[in-house]
Amino acid sequence: MIAGCASRRVRAALILDAGCGPGRDLARFTAHGHVARGIDLNPAFVAMANAHAPTSEGDLRDIGRRYPAGTSDGIWASASLVHLLESETVDVLGQFAQLLRPGGALYVCLKATGDTGWPDEPDGRRWYTVWDAETFAATVADAGFTIDGVDRGDFVEVWATRSR
Repeated sequence: MIAGCASRRVRAALILDAGCGPGRDLARFTAHGHVARGIDLNPAFVAMANAHAPTSEGDLRDIGRRYPAGTSDGIWASASLVHLLESETVDVLGQFAQLLRPGGALYVCLKATGDTGWPDEPDGRRWYTVWDAETFAATVADAGFTIDGVDRGDFVEVWATRSR
């Protein structure tokens, strides 16, 4: 054992799950000792997610007015921004930058294959905006983030840090 490691305690992070769905990731964050909160537009998902962490019903396009600026340590947006138009995504990323403390972490995952539009799905129609990895990473950087990593594939995953 490395000296001092047993007594070193890591501070719990305040993580905002933006577009949390039924709360799968909220459950993981709280299980690892973090303080998590969620927001989702679907009231049925909000009801399910509240079993894992405090969750409110709301639109991501208004997220900057719902939470205090500079208070989140991390924002997790897994497969949620894909349902916004490009211009709306740009705006929401700017709001994320305001909500994060300097040096706060951002994770965003969205669709990188297929077509932009309203595909028919088994549970109805849903809007999808498809991004290529380079364009999306540049958009995140333009919103005030330093890009830490980009994973490419059917989905683009961007790990970033709020610029100081």
